[in-house]
Amino acid sequence: DSGPSNLLDFEKFGAVPVSGRNLYRLLARNESALLYPGGIREAFKRKHEDYQLFWPDAAKGSDFVRIAARHGAMIVPVASVGAEEGYSVLLDTADLLNLPGGLGERVRRSAAGVPRGRVNETFVAPVALPRLPPPRYYFCFGQPVDTRTLDIEDHEAAKQVYRSVRTDIEDSIAWLLERRETDPYKDFGPRFVYEVATNWTRQAPTFDLSQ
Repeated sequence: DSGPSNLLDFEKFGAVPVSGRNLYRLLARNESALLYPGGIREAFKRKHEDYQLFWPDAAKGSDFVRIAARHGAMIVPVASVGAEEGYSVLLDTADLLNLPGGLGERVRRSAAGVPRGRVNETFVAPVALPRLPPPRYYFCFGQPVDTRTLDIEDHEAAKQVYRSVRTDIEDSIAWLLERRETDPYKDFGPRFVYEVATNWTRQAPTFDLSQ
């Protein structure tokens, strides 16, 4: 099948279709799972939405917390900075869906056949160009959440954990963006010169992690 959903076989990269059932199965096998609560809306951001989270309301999105608690899994918030400087969006999802001459409707029909993890998601990738040279990437791992003491029937507690994880990630993104400005090797040029001078044996250092 050469339909839109098969343009790239994500399963080769270890991905599985997004669903509570699949997350449950992974954790039941003691697998680690990387989950993006923001879904397609967050992955395919519009112009000028850099580093914004688009998580659903806790009432709709906190089920993964209860699934994690069912298996005593640890939730580790992860924030990253750098990817959104790596490309320039020429046409975002809204632009493509509003193209004149029936083109927007064709884009919408094509996207309708792609599996989605959440109701009302629109799988329309933006048209973008890479920015060169490539940016530096930064990652921050937040405070792990031990779910073993969480009552899986306590929906309010699950919502609170969900909100806490989201806040942790937002705070970590803000911290990375601020600290990045103090990294003397955040730009490609100085980083390249440093690593060439060490004959590629050392990676250029970053900002002071103790602050």
